[in-house]
Amino acid sequence: MSADDPSAAADGQSADVTDPATVPPKRRRFRMSGKKWLLLSVAFVVLVAAGVGGWMFSRSRNTAANQTTSRTVQATLGTQTQTVSLDGTLSPRKQSDVNFAVSGTITTVYVKAGDTVSKGQKLARVDDTDLQDAVDVASANLTTANANYDEVVDNDGSSAAIASAKAQVSSAKAALTSAKQDLANAVLRSPIAGTVAAVNADEGDSVTGSGSSSSSSKSSGTSGGSSSGSGTSTSTSSSTSTAQFSVISTATWKLEGTVGSADLGSLKAGQSVEVTPSGAAEAIKGTVASVGIVATSTSDGAATFPVVINLSGTHKDLYSGTTGTAVITTGSYDNVLTVPTAAIRTENGKTVVTKVNGTATSTVEVTVGKVFGTYTQITKGLSEGDSVQITFTRPSGTSSSGTNNQNGGGFGGGGFGGGGLGGGQPPGGVTGGNGPTR
Repeated sequence: MSADDPSAAADGQSADVTDPATVPPKRRRFRMSGKKWLLLSVAFVVLVAAGVGGWMFSRSRNTAANQTTSRTVQATLGTQTQTVSLDGTLSPRKQSDVNFAVSGTITTVYVKAGDTVSKGQKLARVDDTDLQDAVDVASANLTTANANYDEVVDNDGSSAAIASAKAQVSSAKAALTSAKQDLANAVLRSPIAGTVAAVNADEGDSVTGSGSSSSSSKSSGTSGGSSSGSGTSTSTSSSTSTAQFSVISTATWKLEGTVGSADLGSLKAGQSVEVTPSGAAEAIKGTVASVGIVATSTSDGAATFPVVINLSGTHKDLYSGTTGTAVITTGSYDNVLTVPTAAIRTENGKTVVTKVNGTATSTVEVTVGKVFGTYTQITKGLSEGDSVQITFTRPSGTSSSGTNNQNGGGFGGGGFGGGGLGGGQPPGGVTGGNGPTR
């Protein structure tokens, strides 16, 4: 082929040019931004942590399950007491709300709140000018009536005229007596010895005669309280005295509270009580003065019944309106066989305990009676000195103090000691009461 051949030149040019269709595509590199790498890393760490946490949680549940602890206790014979507890409000057993019995303007107030007064001591006075005038008029009317009566008799008046004149004398005498009493009532006096609790009158005040009233410890209780063995229901009521003067005797006191219907039947007047005022270290003895049988309803609809308790002795360190807790002894029982309530359970509809004899144990059916706090009476199935087992389950690694018991009680203190056995109502038990007294 000659160099001058145009076709050859064309063929050579076409040989040097690469056909795009025959060139393989270039491989692209996968590039990820730093933000995406960070998100992926965080997601990976979370997944790993969740897996490890789930494994550890499953392992801890498997290792913590069903750690059982037991203790052996004896059935004991002793004296037991049952009690009812309530909260209430302290107040003086004797209190007098005093008001002027006559109308007038107060000219003098002799006392202030906190003053100690004796019986008959002056509290205040009203202007007695009109009252003195009324006495003078009544005295004059009596003089006239007496003169008229003498005249009718001296003139041999008829029996009807004499009777009429005599009636006028009697009426005039009564009017004079009333006027003199009103004059005496111009000075208001304390009907009891005690402390002035409130003064609601000032000099210059006008008063209308309304008399005076007194309250004593025999009144029904109206303050709030709670009852043992039937939950806690508290209702509190208070009253503000509108009397011109209020005087209280701080020597003798009472506590007013309420109980629920479940405890009402076990209470009666004369039962012994121990009252602990709020903040006091020692209890004060007392007796039940009255138990109301007319119910009042609390905010949750529960029926409560008023109870009034008289405190024994004289107490100068108590204050009206403060609260206290009363424990009423409703029954005492001798030679009662008891075991901790936590030892009693139900199996196949029967009330049973685990009896321990040396190293052997057996399930024994028992009959239960009254409940005394954390102890329950056994009336059949056990004898004094028999050993029974208390068993409860708790997670491993849990502190030995303050654990719960599925049988209704726990073991307080360190392990089984110190805090005592927990209580609760056993199958078939009768609620209410205290622990054993031996």
